[in-house]
Amino acid sequence: MENKKNIYRSTAWIYDIVYRIKPPLPDIPFYLEYAKQQCGESGEILELGCGTGRVALALAKKGFSVTGLDLSNQMLDIFREKLAKEVSKQPELAERIKIIHGNMADFSFGQKFPLIIVPFRAFQAVTAQEDIENTLACVREHLTDEGIFIVNVFKPYAEPLDESWCSDESFIDEIKDEESGINIKRYEIRERIDIANQIIYPSLIYAVTYPDGRTERLIEPLQMKYYYSRQLRAEVEKAGLIVAEEFSYYDKSPPGGREIILICRRNN
Repeated sequence: MENKKNIYRSTAWIYDIVYRIKPPLPDIPFYLEYAKQQCGESGEILELGCGTGRVALALAKKGFSVTGLDLSNQMLDIFREKLAKEVSKQPELAERIKIIHGNMADFSFGQKFPLIIVPFRAFQAVTAQEDIENTLACVREHLTDEGIFIVNVFKPYAEPLDESWCSDESFIDEIKDEESGINIKRYEIRERIDIANQIIYPSLIYAVTYPDGRTERLIEPLQMKYYYSRQLRAEVEKAGLIVAEEFSYYDKSPPGGREIILICRRNN
């Protein structure tokens, strides 16, 4: 089964606050461009690792139908709450979004999609080799003949990555949520690295102060597979897909930058 660490059981609500307040990730225009290219002004998109609906909602608001799949019930609960609020303002969204609890390494919808996406490093939550292969097999099975698959992972800062990646607890930033009055200080511990299998084990720590002065410290253990470009390409090609384009950021910068973004097609 897919790794159960990256579920955000106790911190899904914090995840959404963080990405609501921080400057938005610049990937939405990127996915909208490919949605229009593949689906016209409307069409069906499959998002794996949809989380709280950041990307899916943006696509649906532009007229696309999105099926969102995620393993975290906690993340999907927040997605459903957000969708309900948006539907009160834009009722047609109710027909454009399907939210499904499931495993990206084992799904079958009985339909094919012209666009399948795994945004913002969600693919790296799949760490077992069998699950990686099963995920890509499911993707290929669900792509139309002319469909494309977009996968995004971070590019390691060193090759090879080694034990120097590990570190003690360090401060990331502090966020004040004006809506709720909640203050959040974020920290990270880079606990260990499995070099042989290329898996890192960070933990995110949230020091939360509520409006009544109550404090809470929440810890979210994660594990993530990391790839170098040639390795991700090899996995994709082994699954019967072809890499049509590669970028290092959402502005379509050439390979070599901070991200690895592959645009893939079926090898028919």
